[in-house]
Amino acid sequence: MAQNDASHRLGPYRDPQVDTQVLDAVRELLVDRGYQRISMDAIAEKAGVSRPTIYRRWPSKAHVVYDAVYPDTAPHVEAAAADAFSEIRGAIRGIFEVMGEGYAREALPGLMADMRTDATLQPKLAERHNIMIRTGIEGLIRRNAESMRQVDAAALLDLIVGAAISALCIRDIDEVDGFVEAVTDILLHGVLKHAEADSD
Repeated sequence: MAQNDASHRLGPYRDPQVDTQVLDAVRELLVDRGYQRISMDAIAEKAGVSRPTIYRRWPSKAHVVYDAVYPDTAPHVEAAAADAFSEIRGAIRGIFEVMGEGYAREALPGLMADMRTDATLQPKLAERHNIMIRTGIEGLIRRNAESMRQVDAAALLDLIVGAAISALCIRDIDEVDGFVEAVTDILLHGVLKHAEADSD
């Protein structure tokens, strides 16, 4: 048994190094095998810890995968530009960067399926989702209240995340920069404006 695993069992102290080993192992396995072919046994073997060590920290594969893909340290949506256009572009890019990692692309479809059957996973995802992204989107709207007063934060977030899921996990695009610009342009300028311009 690994030394970190043994030391963890001696008391309530939770060795952060074990957490790091496990989450790193999960990310590697996602890229190498994909979500469906990962098991708790495979994670334990890859991380060099025991299976019970993982279960003391995470109740299921979905929970440990979620923490590996969307850690507390993931970038938040923050103010980063002087004007609304640049700030919205930055928010979209930040969301695409988190969701565009190779391990995130592999994990998301499986996590979404497991959310439908695991009642404990959906609240966890929603909580992290709100901390990481939704509060940032709400702050963005407040900072640009004059031009965004009619914008619903949840709807805007759904548009961005939905576009990211389609582009990254279904169409599997590689050229993210151009897509971010296209999504930003459509969100800020609209579809009908483009159609009218093309007809002139």
